[in-house]
Amino acid sequence: MKTLGVLLTVIVVGIVAYKLAYPTTVYRFRITVNVDTPRGPKTGSSVLEVRHRTYPAWTTLGNNTGESRLTGEAVFVDLGSNPDGRPLNVVALLANGPRAEGVDFYLVPGMAFAPHWKGESKHFITYREVSKLPVGTRAELQGNLIPTLVSFSNPSDPNTARVVPPDDFGSIFGPGFNLHSVEIEIVSRGTWPLTIFGASGTQMTRVIERSLPFLVTHREKLKRLIDDMPPRFQPHYFLFTR
Repeated sequence: MKTLGVLLTVIVVGIVAYKLAYPTTVYRFRITVNVDTPRGPKTGSSVLEVRHRTYPAWTTLGNNTGESRLTGEAVFVDLGSNPDGRPLNVVALLANGPRAEGVDFYLVPGMAFAPHWKGESKHFITYREVSKLPVGTRAELQGNLIPTLVSFSNPSDPNTARVVPPDDFGSIFGPGFNLHSVEIEIVSRGTWPLTIFGASGTQMTRVIERSLPFLVTHREKLKRLIDDMPPRFQPHYFLFTR
């Protein structure tokens, strides 16, 4: 029994030492999209999580010492409908760029909140620095940080997607439609292990399948999409939920 106790102590100490040497950083943030329409402002938001795990370099033969994982879903904004009853919507994807080619969306908070880090002039702050920002810290996403925006004339058909230019909503929706702002905000990540049971922190959003039924009916097909040449926007599954 004494030997078993010593062994358990060694294991616990080893796990604690490893976690201290190679920590996992977790933070959550909310993306909010605000749109001006002829019928008044419309808004939609989604809470996402970034989990950055570090590990010894020898485990990857020196290739890297960490990996980041983004969990959450795209932002869906219901814009109402046209006079003919056709639904109007805009979706802020989990990617940047004209055709959603910038898929490393987990980098966005580090760039968006850089000006908020202790008054320093930076273009990017680390995962650990982002995690230390106070809950409620906000920033506006501008330029290349604005997510790729798309619209579906038929939410049940992924082939009806159209890319929406952030500075020209009128070309897609008509007069009176404008992108007012896209905001990012630090929210509570909760306390482990309560977060495992959903009993702590701001809960991540998981509702987009209700608004875009094709994410259920076309799920496997969208996961197997291959980008064609010349490149064009294609509605990969991971652009909507991860």
